[in-house]
Amino acid sequence: MKIKKYKAKNFTEALELVKKELSEDAIILSTEEKKGLRPWVEVTAAVDYDHAGSKEATGQIVAEVSKRGASYPNVQPAPETLDSSAQVTVTEEIKNQISKLREAIEGMKNNGYEISLPAKKKMILDFLRERSVREEFALRICEKARDVEDIPALLSSDITVKEKSCSGKAVMLIGPTGVGKTTTIAKLSVKAIKEGRKVAVINLDSYRIGAVEQTRIYARILGIPLAIVSSAADLSNSLSSFARTRDIVFIDTTGRNPRDEIYIDGLLDICRSSSDHESLSGFPLELHLLMSANADDEFMRDSYKFYKRLPIDSIAFTKVDEAVRFGSLYNLMLTYQKPVAYITTGQTVPDDIEFINQTNLANLILKKGCFR
Repeated sequence: MKIKKYKAKNFTEALELVKKELSEDAIILSTEEKKGLRPWVEVTAAVDYDHAGSKEATGQIVAEVSKRGASYPNVQPAPETLDSSAQVTVTEEIKNQISKLREAIEGMKNNGYEISLPAKKKMILDFLRERSVREEFALRICEKARDVEDIPALLSSDITVKEKSCSGKAVMLIGPTGVGKTTTIAKLSVKAIKEGRKVAVINLDSYRIGAVEQTRIYARILGIPLAIVSSAADLSNSLSSFARTRDIVFIDTTGRNPRDEIYIDGLLDICRSSSDHESLSGFPLELHLLMSANADDEFMRDSYKFYKRLPIDSIAFTKVDEAVRFGSLYNLMLTYQKPVAYITTGQTVPDDIEFINQTNLANLILKKGCFR
């Protein structure tokens, strides 16, 4: 990373010098206006030649740079839009901002710079860090917030929740081992039955000992049909059968380590097969990724590298009652840029599940200590 200061009569001239020498990929680290008989401005800019080449605007990065310290970047919020067709562009812009921000932070650290923030900003940053919000995400909030009271609204603006739909569909739950997919399916089934919907369950989890029996017990208690399948073809046949008589089908899958590429490939084949089935039956597949709220943030980040290959529609957080800090939920939401479908807060069926709204989800993320 190359960092250099530029002096000029005004900011326009300074920025022209930056673009001319460092290219349009340069990021602005600081700006300072010098007053007096002959006023002038000083701009500090940087470019990381290893990552240069992206022409997408990622906002200015504002910092106090010195040999003893540097403040963190300020990424401007993504432009507001009411056009749903532009949502993909906004999502990609957020991802690009975060990626650029992470690179800048790492580059500055590697060059020996440290944090130097105004007291109030430092307090906001520490507040978010204590709740396990990842550094680059905390900085996006920190630079926009005037005070701690601004944080909930800023978090809410980054969060999306899934609207419940009553249309016919198949809902497949995926996630790591022990995340609670089978219990969550039981809770979802009861909720759907109470809404007057005809429910069926398909079990694809022949890997875990006792998984089929647990699902069979739930199905018998609820009085709903259950199909045990072991392949994409069998799943397609079962969906075709249930599509004629059921409003919604919940699909339980094997819980495995996301690093297992054979496991991910198998899920991808199932999704493709179900997509082909949808074109014939009109019974769409909805994919929910379940992650435990008490999982290590590094594990969640690493898991994304593998799960991102799948056409995930929503994410859901389980075992919220077992977590102490909830910043990792926010981290995962920003990483996946997917809506949250629900959270689960215990083992009791069907009570311990909540279709949470944005405000309550933001409050949960900022909570420190046990859920109860």
